Amino acid sequence: MLTKRVKGVEYAIREIAAVASEVAKTGKTIYNLNIGDPVQFDFKTPEFFSSALANASKNGKNYYVDSLGVIELRKEISGLLKTRNNLNVNAEDILITSGVTEAIHFIIASLIEDNKELLIPGPSYPLYINYTNFFDGKPVEYELNEAEGWEPNIDDLRKKITDKTQAILICSPNNPTGVLYNEKKVKEIINLAGEHNLFILSDEIYDQITFDKPYVCPASLSKDVPIIGLNGFSKTHLVTGWRLGYLYYHDPNNKLEELKNGIKKLARARLSASSIAQFAAIDILKTPSDHTIQMVRKLRERRDYSYKRIRQIEGLDCVKPNGAFYIFPRLDLEGLKKWKNDKDFAIELLKETGVCTVYGSGFGDYGKGHIRLTILPNEQILEKVYNEIENFIK
Repeated sequence: MLTKRVKGVEYAIREIAAVASEVAKTGKTIYNLNIGDPVQFDFKTPEFFSSALANASKNGKNYYVDSLGVIELRKEISGLLKTRNNLNVNAEDILITSGVTEAIHFIIASLIEDNKELLIPGPSYPLYINYTNFFDGKPVEYELNEAEGWEPNIDDLRKKITDKTQAILICSPNNPTGVLYNEKKVKEIINLAGEHNLFILSDEIYDQITFDKPYVCPASLSKDVPIIGLNGFSKTHLVTGWRLGYLYYHDPNNKLEELKNGIKKLARARLSASSIAQFAAIDILKTPSDHTIQMVRKLRERRDYSYKRIRQIEGLDCVKPNGAFYIFPRLDLEGLKKWKNDKDFAIELLKETGVCTVYGSGFGDYGKGHIRLTILPNEQILEKVYNEIENFIK
């Protein structure tokens, strides 16, 4: 018998891919704009990264490593946090994980039970909703206000803090909206957390993929509110399949000691993240490269083109994203009377045109009435996609 917790797991990003596989069997060309994987487009992993991975294996690094991560890598990340964000985080306060996904798992498994609540932005990456539900908690969405460029609604956030709230999630740049929270809003969220003796989870996986303004790290703004940062190599360094991430603790007053120890137990129980990926990552961080700068340059052009085209399509509108590589158009479902909801629209669009998007309701209640597309394909492919969407709606 299947458990209730597994029956409740939904992940729209991959579930729409299963529909796409069936559509592909009919011979239709599929435009995969559902999964945020730059390596599957014209963003290639730098050659020296691949060589570093192969060399790590050839040089005998094929063994279990420290469950908390290779200490040399943790020291390199500590230096990176100092250089990039002016953070003083010791190597002992960094944990290497199998992607950010595992870091999310560790934190929520250690934090949530018995209907306790995690405050997450809405719309939100669905894994936070899934894991909170999975561990018998309650995901509570605070509004990202579309009318204000998807910036967080601080009044709404304040109203949703209860005695069951365990932490507040900041996801900036945000998946799926692409919003980069402004510094004033981040400070307000940190202050709210301090008032209620909460800590902040900060999902920073897209921190180097910004277009119009620089990223501001929440931990760099916090003097005493604990912050757990989540980051990794997948997006910025174009190694999505390596599954290499990390979490770090900014905890000036040691308020998270019990939680840290619980997370360490989970890390030890799963042995370790990939040894060869960790040793290769040391070389990546030590070797200067402009691959991220080049990626952002191309993505900015594709963002601008996508924003322009989508706003020209009757029945669609969108906020211009300023980070990550997604765009989140709103459907005029009152005008487009043929479709009851965003899921119906996305599935019929896929079956009729081969354009694979993600229905916005898969990102929580605030995502309803939207679809998410990646802006990763080149402009020629994007032109075909937007032509298909325009003709489909007409």
